[in-house]
Amino acid sequence: MPGAAKIGTRLEWLAGDIVKSVMGPIPAIRFDKSRQRNVWFSSLLIAYTSYHDARNEPTCAVQFGDGRPVPGDVVYDCLKILDEESVAIPWQKGDVLLVDNWAVQHSRRSFTPPRRILASLCK
Repeated sequence: MPGAAKIGTRLEWLAGDIVKSVMGPIPAIRFDKSRQRNVWFSSLLIAYTSYHDARNEPTCAVQFGDGRPVPGDVVYDCLKILDEESVAIPWQKGDVLLVDNWAVQHSRRSFTPPRRILASLCK
């Protein structure tokens, strides 16, 4: 698939018509030219904590460039730091929030449905 290869992703077809996507190695720290500083830019934590199903084993989902899995204690230390540094935004009806992915890592806490989020990705 040319599109996947163009962005550095390799696709592997597994039994049962399942496709495995392999990316990387991808640096977790990147240099943000507009801010002239290094920033954390990684999906390590979401991959490790959220991909639980018949096709995904989170403890193997994220690896170092040499193929060794990232140890769980390292991941949970990162999660602790993120939790300590997080800021909750109190939403009100009609609010609009713009997020610069280079400036902040974003997430959400659990919620009670219904919930409607409109999103736009810009370059």
